[in-house]
Amino acid sequence: MKKRLRVLLFALSLGVLALVLAVRLGQKGTTFLGARLADAEQLAALQAGPQVSGEDCILHWNGAVLPYDSAQGAYCVPQPAGGETRGNLSSSWGDIYLPAEHWGGDMTAAMREGTLLPVYVSDGSRWCELFAYVSGMPALVVRTQESVPYRLDPNIVSGTMAKLELAYNYSDYTLFWPEGNARGQLTKGSLEWHWRGNTSLLANKKTYRLNLLDLKKKPKREDLLGLGDDADWILMNFATDCTRARDKVTWQVWQQLVQQTEYNPAGLRVEYVELYLDDQYMGVYGLCRPISRDSLGLSARDTLYKWRTMPMDRRMPTTADFEQLEADESLAWGMWLEVAWPKSWSEGLWRPMQQYVEQFYTPAQPPEWQRLEETTNLANLIDVALFKQYICAMDNFCYNQYFWVNSADGLYYRIPWDLDYSLGDRYDEFYELDLTKTVIPDMELDALYEADPARAQSLIAGRWAELRQTVFTVENMAAILQEATNALESTGAMRRDFALWGKDATYPNAPHFRTLEVNETLELLEDRLAYLDEYMANYTPPDRSAFNVLPQ
Repeated sequence: MKKRLRVLLFALSLGVLALVLAVRLGQKGTTFLGARLADAEQLAALQAGPQVSGEDCILHWNGAVLPYDSAQGAYCVPQPAGGETRGNLSSSWGDIYLPAEHWGGDMTAAMREGTLLPVYVSDGSRWCELFAYVSGMPALVVRTQESVPYRLDPNIVSGTMAKLELAYNYSDYTLFWPEGNARGQLTKGSLEWHWRGNTSLLANKKTYRLNLLDLKKKPKREDLLGLGDDADWILMNFATDCTRARDKVTWQVWQQLVQQTEYNPAGLRVEYVELYLDDQYMGVYGLCRPISRDSLGLSARDTLYKWRTMPMDRRMPTTADFEQLEADESLAWGMWLEVAWPKSWSEGLWRPMQQYVEQFYTPAQPPEWQRLEETTNLANLIDVALFKQYICAMDNFCYNQYFWVNSADGLYYRIPWDLDYSLGDRYDEFYELDLTKTVIPDMELDALYEADPARAQSLIAGRWAELRQTVFTVENMAAILQEATNALESTGAMRRDFALWGKDATYPNAPHFRTLEVNETLELLEDRLAYLDEYMANYTPPDRSAFNVLPQ
């Protein structure tokens, strides 16, 4: 009897304490993100009860578990970068109380600095202290459920890389986009992710391929960050770029060309996102859809080829190679060149690519202008060539391009791709070049020149002069670089990414690349454009001796 009475009195005491606490904490009704803003007196009342570790307390935003950075022991609260707050915070077992001295005012400085802010949770009988920071950048949270190991094909990749243990990883994901305008600014679902790209195999900070899935592990299309509906996505790692901007701004320049013209195919659109993989912060990434049938809106009769890289012996595919591909009914020439669309083989599938190689890369005799005009959209050919000169694309020659055979007009079009080595960034093969006076070889443009020098020079000079008045200016590049830099810095994302990776810690050994800061990039571009203005006024094929990847 006495024992039951003691239990009853203890329970009554807890109830009274909870009531007093609730009254004190409820004296002021100001809220922020749906949680109560608490002053010092209210927090003291909260802390009068028993404290617990909070290991079992999970923070949510609009009902979704927030990104968690295990290294800092803190949650990320994504918010619009412009200062307007959106959404509601909640926890798994109690009410949230935000110290008014840290929350509820102007969060600009806290966002930029990535300041860790205290968060208190109480259910009236216990309380805990957690930490969070506010980010102005979209956040992608991926939590792996199952991994399936696989090995690289040793027939295609040799040496250490072929022995790497890789995996397809099946995961749940949540994409937080506070500035979005649908579904409560959240996208949730399932996906498969794996490493992507040759350099990614050597980098600590990986590039990833994301394949969105339904409950039956079938492709599921979603619009992520307003980039369009797709089931296939890429996360660019920006591993060689100290500005974390080149892959984004160079594609913005290409989109400006696309918007100016009717003949240039759409390339990539890139949006920043911070990645949290299995509660580990992974840094800033560029989210984009791959160039594909979907992104280009191709018909069933179109053909799209992707030239990834060159073989180790730096040779072009021969007639015998193409004949073998046809005989094998293959969609890929090693890991170097592949058919991206259609996804199934049919007779003659490789014939357009063979004709393109023989016409532009390994001609048996000088090309004829009429033949080039009949098979190729020359305006697109010239725009791609001049675009590569403007951005100083040091890894985009015949490879790192897509080739589209448009069934509507029967013409070849090309699309640039993989633009990380640009705007002064380069790898060790080109360390000694003076990029202010280096003209990037373009074999297609040189074929046009060989067919009719005077006519080619006139078209090149005219188009260069047009573009120098609109897109190809230092001012344009400065504006979009500044926009990207502001987005990285004001959101706190650059600070977090650099704290994790630094300028060149993305590779385990001494870096084999060189990267320029924003001011150095613009200085290089100004000097480079002054040289190119004179060169393009009377174009001649540049010296290829420093570019041994190309036929000499």
